Amino acid sequence: MSTPQRVPYPPPSLPELHGRDLLLFDGECRFCRAQSDRLLRWAGHKLTSRPLQTAGLLTELGIPVAEAMASMQLVTAHGTRHEGLDAVVVALRHRRVLGMLLRLYYLPGLRQLLDLGYRLVARYRYALWGRAVAHGECDGGTCHLHLRPPN
Repeated sequence: MSTPQRVPYPPPSLPELHGRDLLLFDGECRFCRAQSDRLLRWAGHKLTSRPLQTAGLLTELGIPVAEAMASMQLVTAHGTRHEGLDAVVVALRHRRVLGMLLRLYYLPGLRQLLDLGYRLVARYRYALWGRAVAHGECDGGTCHLHLRPPN
């Protein structure tokens, strides 16, 4: 996905999101969870997040599971969808200095290089940082709440 797409927003299951952007991240990935928390702190009250594993959320938003698993997704309060590093830049657009600095991402060449790095980290995230739960361990739809048991 190279250009932002429109999605139905807010989803029927989350009507309280009016005026806030929604960040979707892999709730089973330790690294993704940590980065989502960091992005929430940096972005402030204009951003909220949910694990992509939230029951029915991807379907409501019309986001294919494969795309959501490949990179984090940001749906703005206006219903535009961004992914990967573009999602980070758009999420932080309200922060004056940081938002202006991050616009450098859109420079030709730099964007392609940074996107390549993002795709590599996203592809190997479980191998590098591990899962928050062992694959298939949780069947109640709340995997993002549990931690991997000690070995």
